[in-house]
Amino acid sequence: MQSETTGMEPHTTDDESTTNNRCHSGAGAEADGGVRWFDLNASKRDLLVEIYQMDQPSGQDIRHRMKAEHDEDVDHGRLYPNLDDLVDYGLIDKGEQNLRSNYYQITNDGRRLVEDTARYFASIGATNPVAADGGREQTAVDVKVLEGRVETLSKGLAATRESIDELKDDLEAERQERRRLEEENDELREEIERLDARTNLLKLVDNSDDMTGQ
Repeated sequence: MQSETTGMEPHTTDDESTTNNRCHSGAGAEADGGVRWFDLNASKRDLLVEIYQMDQPSGQDIRHRMKAEHDEDVDHGRLYPNLDDLVDYGLIDKGEQNLRSNYYQITNDGRRLVEDTARYFASIGATNPVAADGGREQTAVDVKVLEGRVETLSKGLAATRESIDELKDDLEAERQERRRLEEENDELREEIERLDARTNLLKLVDNSDDMTGQ
């Protein structure tokens, strides 16, 4: 089945996944168990993408693939625990290839996670075409670029939050100044009323003096 977006040809299990996990679209694709793309470390992400392109590879096949594609010599102590974690996450299945080895196969959840993440990366320009098996073209995930963008966005979000906090402080200061001015205004109004009352009283006294003098 040819992927329209990534150009990769995934090998998947039956339409019904062997797990209850389901992934959603975007770089934040998440299974019901809470596994997101960036919850996986770089090794697990690389393994998942390579298994996506392979047809039921054994552990040794995967090791050779990682060496060829990533120039990474993955030892058994790191490879198989990572594979077991991907199985636990419901992103790949494991089956018996023969009495001595197992095969690994992408699940529908794993396929969706890879393809949805690749589509998201393509939408922000964090992709580059590379040759896949058999000369096919695939969209390679540029994790470093995306991580840089995520870091930049995170810093921008933090700066925005800081600006909002500053605006809140300014607004509160303005409210306090307004309350102070209103209190001063009330005091001035009371003072004016007192002066008016005193003026009226003086007028009455003057009027009384005038009447007495007559």
